[in-house]
Amino acid sequence: MNFGIIGFGNIARRFAEGIEADDEGRIAAIASRSLSTDDPYLAAHPQIKYYKHYEDLLQDPKIDAVYIALTHKFHKQWILQAMEHHIPVLCEKPLVLSSAEVDEIQAKRNETGTYCLEAFKTKFNNGFSHLKKDLSLIGKILDIQTSFCSDASGMPSDCFLFDPEQGGALNDIGSYVLGFILAICPESIEKVSSTLKVENGIETYFSADLSFSGGCTGHAEGAIDRRKDRTAFINGSFGTIEIPFYNRITNYTIRLKNGSVIERNFPIHGNDMTMEIKTMIQDVKVGKIENSLHTLNDTKNILVLSEKIRAMARPTVS
Repeated sequence: MNFGIIGFGNIARRFAEGIEADDEGRIAAIASRSLSTDDPYLAAHPQIKYYKHYEDLLQDPKIDAVYIALTHKFHKQWILQAMEHHIPVLCEKPLVLSSAEVDEIQAKRNETGTYCLEAFKTKFNNGFSHLKKDLSLIGKILDIQTSFCSDASGMPSDCFLFDPEQGGALNDIGSYVLGFILAICPESIEKVSSTLKVENGIETYFSADLSFSGGCTGHAEGAIDRRKDRTAFINGSFGTIEIPFYNRITNYTIRLKNGSVIERNFPIHGNDMTMEIKTMIQDVKVGKIENSLHTLNDTKNILVLSEKIRAMARPTVS
């Protein structure tokens, strides 16, 4: 499958590495407004076409699918443009910036019969599917805790993270923090209480406590102003599972109340983006217009929860 990449920053370069581990995918073209023609990647891959304009890539008849890695606020526009050309889309998270925009994507999918997938890599690596099976070892799920905090203070002032229109912690890493909890506990949410730290119009920190209909609780936090271990804990009636780097699971530890400790390890083939690429290719080959592991409704549910966190938040502004 010939992929076109729209936007070629750091994450797109990781996509380029990940696709090399898949025999059925290749990069055929890159569209970027900032890439120079003497870029080392283009120099090392002279067979890849380079376009300055995104629309030109979409009009290339050799393109079978696109990977969109632009900054957040441009996702919706170019997803819809690609789908209008009937080109299947894999787009970086967050797919879009509001639940209403997911409705637009779903409407375009139904209108054009064109595939669209948010690049929520967590669900596609083997560690996650094994984790779901191991949940039975810890009994009834009582509580889920997720944290994803980093310090972006050293980033340039014009970085998209500091743009009030699209930046902030909840937009950037809310997909991982909230999506993991919702994937483990699919019950309806009955209560949300939350805190937001806002600086210069940007959400630099968020935390949320969630109560689910079946009695499970969740605690989520994310930040771009502080460092903290990126770890998830799933607490059950028989024990606890600790998952480091839960957004790309390679290992976790199960500690049971009977004293047993079980270590799980799942080496990643290629890199942590390879399996989502493979999944998309297989979906498109068999004519699917949506993935079953991570649906557009799943994407919408994450954004609905993000919106509830904002609506219910006790803000701290500085």
